[in-house]
Amino acid sequence: MTLSFYCSSCKKNNRIKVKASNRFELQKELGDEINVRCKNCGIINKKHINRLTADPNYTLTIIALIGSVFITILFWNLGFIAKISFVLPIWIYFDALKKASLFNKTMISRKKNS
Repeated sequence: MTLSFYCSSCKKNNRIKVKASNRFELQKELGDEINVRCKNCGIINKKHINRLTADPNYTLTIIALIGSVFITILFWNLGFIAKISFVLPIWIYFDALKKASLFNKTMISRKKNS
């Protein structure tokens, strides 16, 4: 799962290299707001962590697809291997979508400035 934000000046999507499975872990690691530099225009943006969105990472799905093709070629004579080789990449794909969706649905409350 990759985290991204939109730059407020150039409206381009930028990615952040931070590992977190939910916003609460991200809040413990980075705090409520982060300063990030746009890779396109170079302006430093101050973003609340609720403004970050998660996108699924498809590299694990591609690796599972390649592995399932390899397993299918090796064990072609066995009948059940076709089910495993079709189900494994699909399962990993939908799991990545579910994790990104859960991250995007969870929001933290904003602290009021006094």
